[in-house]
Amino acid sequence: MEQASAARSFVATRNADTLVIEHITRAGGRVDSDFLDKSQGLRITMTMVLAPGALVTRSEILVRMATAAPDAPLLQHVTLVFESDSVTVTTGEGNSAPVQHVPVPPGALPFLNLSVATAEQILMRAKSLGGTTAQVPIFSITGGQVTTATVRWSDAQNAVLSLAGVDLDARVSPSGEIVYAEVPAQKVRFAMEGSPETSDPLLSTTRSPAPAPDYSAPADAPYVAEEVRVTNARAGIVLAGTLTLPHHAAGARVPAAVMITGSGPQDRDEATPAIPGWRPFREIADALGRRGIAVLRMDDRGVGGSERGPAGATSADFADDIRAALSYLRGRDDIEAARLALIGHSEGGMIAPMIAATDPALHAIVLIAGPSRTGRAVSDEQVRAALIARGLSGAQLEAEIAANDRVREVQVAANPWLRFWFGHDPIPVATRVRQPVLILQGATDSQVSPEQAEELASAFRAGGNRDVTVRVLPEVNHLLVHDPGGSFTDYAKLERLSVSPVVLAEIGSWLEERLR
Repeated sequence: MEQASAARSFVATRNADTLVIEHITRAGGRVDSDFLDKSQGLRITMTMVLAPGALVTRSEILVRMATAAPDAPLLQHVTLVFESDSVTVTTGEGNSAPVQHVPVPPGALPFLNLSVATAEQILMRAKSLGGTTAQVPIFSITGGQVTTATVRWSDAQNAVLSLAGVDLDARVSPSGEIVYAEVPAQKVRFAMEGSPETSDPLLSTTRSPAPAPDYSAPADAPYVAEEVRVTNARAGIVLAGTLTLPHHAAGARVPAAVMITGSGPQDRDEATPAIPGWRPFREIADALGRRGIAVLRMDDRGVGGSERGPAGATSADFADDIRAALSYLRGRDDIEAARLALIGHSEGGMIAPMIAATDPALHAIVLIAGPSRTGRAVSDEQVRAALIARGLSGAQLEAEIAANDRVREVQVAANPWLRFWFGHDPIPVATRVRQPVLILQGATDSQVSPEQAEELASAFRAGGNRDVTVRVLPEVNHLLVHDPGGSFTDYAKLERLSVSPVVLAEIGSWLEERLR
């Protein structure tokens, strides 16, 4: 019988940012992981039931909000049962819970990105297979993809785990447990600490907290940065934000823009721990402030100072947050209500037309890397591109895409946001927009393909809109950063994460002309 190991806590960091905190226990033929994803604000409780050869026969995954009470309703409940050539995926509980059977190679193991527990199990499986190099099939818990990890041992206690082109360097104990690991290419470190002596080991660590983001105006700025609160009465929540307000004469009113973030939880700068140092909305707000345009940018629901609101929010709900922001600006005596614009990036570029089509008083919209296709079509393109980048082709490529599709359908059924995004078609919405539109698209964007810019423009024009401008910018990626390659798998390798000056100039000059 496997001996119980002491409970271990790992903290995954990139530079000064804490990404994940994980508490792991091995005992009685099972592994328990309590996993806090700080960037997503999620707490994942995972159990793996083990079999000889370091195999996993069953895994149960419970997902909650990080701050939720232990008895709060789950966001997701997934059970994986591994058999010889398939994994049975059950989402939810009871006889009516959706079930999918996904083909996998024999010996496949569950994998959760940034989880030491799942990486450790892969290493243990590789050790049981023998030799200095081993291939271990992987089933992604979050994405449903089936892929293969390669483990290379330099000696009995040091290994490199390669997965999707990324290397994890790991040092293990004589019993095979990870004691330290890092991903050099992404500057991520996994350091083991003693069990924190707190009632909840996941919500506090011995590390000093990261400094709060600085949203103040630069010393030379011709504007002030004001902390504001925006109430969305429909959702019953308050959102925190920063309004950069150009200096103006007493009694004068200035034009303004509201910024809309892309998908995933991001703060008002559109910052995310996954890409340290990337703060595009701060740079855009600064550029517009220097042109005399006020900018309101807000923390997403549940991020920073914003309240989370009801569970299951979709892009339509996020559109209501932006409508509340417009209402807030229209109520100020220093903002010109007749000269308001929206600037949406990625998902925000999908949301902005939804608002413009229902708000004739809105003056203009800027769409940056906004999709023209359904989320399902965009996701299909991204999955195929990622698999091709891994070197897959032919029958193997199509088999992995099919396996991904089957699991994705289960996820869509259980996730309201994903379900809305997959089904929303931006084209009919675009035909109802009458305001001036600027469409900016990076030519090397690998997340929203460049040809979608002209597809959107055609839809706006087909509806009778005569003020539609398209700019496809060479060597600019989805992050708005200069990047000749553009692959989203290489974001961590970029040396500079500043917004391209061309992007800032295009937005600034177009809005300055439309809002004056």
